[in-house]
Amino acid sequence: MEDESARPLSELRQGRTVRATITSHQPWGLTAKLDAYEPVGASLDTIRRGTEPGVERLVRQLPPVGAAVDLVVGEVRDWQHEPWIWIDLTAPGTAED
Repeated sequence: MEDESARPLSELRQGRTVRATITSHQPWGLTAKLDAYEPVGASLDTIRRGTEPGVERLVRQLPPVGAAVDLVVGEVRDWQHEPWIWIDLTAPGTAED
């Protein structure tokens, strides 16, 4: 079912906080669905980003699949197949921004 209120992907820029629903836990991190946006691929690589303060905290709390959490756009990348856009997520850090 299409969400007519979906926000445009052009709003997804590095540093933007987004609401995400955790869709799976993986050995390398987690995948998520970005709430309020058109479908894109999204994941947080907890191995690569594990030393970031917000990611360390997230890993300790490890939200369950289905949980909605605030995450941050780390990078927006082209993807070789649908959904064509992949969002590399990170977790909100401390007040260092």
